[in-house]
Amino acid sequence: MDALVTLISSANTRSLNHADPERQQRYLATRRELSNRFWNRVSSGRARWCGTQFPDHAHAQDAEMSLREYEDFVYRACHVTGDDDPEAHWRKVAAELTARAHEMDGVRELRVVGPDTDLRLVVQGRTWRPACGERNMPDGEVYTSPVEEGTEGEIRFTFPAVFANREVEDVRLRFEGGRVVEADATRGADYLRTLLDMDADARVVGEFAFGLNYEIDRFTRNILFDEKIGGTVHIALGSGFPDLGGRNRSGLHWDLICDLRAEGEIYADGELIWKAGQFLTQPVAETAGAR
Repeated sequence: MDALVTLISSANTRSLNHADPERQQRYLATRRELSNRFWNRVSSGRARWCGTQFPDHAHAQDAEMSLREYEDFVYRACHVTGDDDPEAHWRKVAAELTARAHEMDGVRELRVVGPDTDLRLVVQGRTWRPACGERNMPDGEVYTSPVEEGTEGEIRFTFPAVFANREVEDVRLRFEGGRVVEADATRGADYLRTLLDMDADARVVGEFAFGLNYEIDRFTRNILFDEKIGGTVHIALGSGFPDLGGRNRSGLHWDLICDLRAEGEIYADGELIWKAGQFLTQPVAETAGAR
């Protein structure tokens, strides 16, 4: 196909909660081979895709909201409420995030510091990309694929990590030489380890991103929104992005969100650039047209 628009909806997001994890692993790995082919076509410009959420009862329940509250949340996150021009809003977001991505292109190493977290990621030579509504709606992040061997340290994810609609709570990971060498969780630890053992590269970071949509201010158990929560960062275990320089190939791509809004600092090559959920400086507007 040349173009695809996806409207996400579900009657029951928990229907596979008690399915055999190993059978799920095999199914997901097989599906990933197919989806990777499609995403490669999207990245090369041979196909176009955009996806968004249709507000439904199942996702409203996951987010612990009424349907009306969830509708308001979805439309606010997409910036389609009030009198503002949504197209003008997203064009402004695109310029700001493009400028931020351009600034990040020169960074060699990031250090993420927070509660039970001290993680270093080498990003030298990798491209940063703005996510500003061309594929996801809502959107709002800046992301890259870190150097595969360059992740060291520990990180804790206080938000539940959701994959295939199954939750793993309070995930803690330790990296050495770019790979997860220790993994634990207060609930769902067996499922966590099953996913990490999906294939040889599932324990490697394929993505690091800043969540920059501050109209998304709560966790909803829906990665379309949660990975963009303003003031958070996330990593994805598994497959990276070849067009950004990523070399990791895996049947897994699992986004885990680290909340840095109350406490948290990020350093770029030793310089503090982010504190308590905010960049310390505005992106330089002149760089927006340089990408």
